[in-house]
Amino acid sequence: MTYLEPAVAETVTQRFVPVQVNVTEPAARPLIERFRTVWTPDLRVLAPDGFELVRWQGYLPPFEFLPQLLVAQAQALLRSHDEAGAAAVYEEVLRRFPTSFVAPEAQYYLAVARYKTSHRAEDLQGGWRLLQVRYPRSVWRLKQSFSEEQQPAAPPKGQREAA
Repeated sequence: MTYLEPAVAETVTQRFVPVQVNVTEPAARPLIERFRTVWTPDLRVLAPDGFELVRWQGYLPPFEFLPQLLVAQAQALLRSHDEAGAAAVYEEVLRRFPTSFVAPEAQYYLAVARYKTSHRAEDLQGGWRLLQVRYPRSVWRLKQSFSEEQQPAAPPKGQREAA
């Protein structure tokens, strides 16, 4: 079971305040209705005031759950305006889990977190260039590709611009 995996259990207990809700219990009904739960497992990262920062549904094996959990932590930090903390966790994901299915998302948002800290375009563009190289077929690469549309396209090979 994923939650019993030592690395998962350690990460959960060190970085989060875990709460498990038995959805079959009548007492859980208010939470199920509040969060409109449709499938389990339903995992959420909440701010201290109960605001939902991140969520995902469905089972993941430990080798994918752990990087997903870390990306969720980084997303929560980013949404809480701790860009430096978020960047550190995204870097951890990319260092420890470079082939996980969430690694492209971590690369995308690492560039965002660095840019939001520095306000230097090269931090965003450089991170997104790494995304292009490392994860060229990911949906996160597609989400980043809008930035290329703002660049003037070179004329096709063998053609010159009309004067």
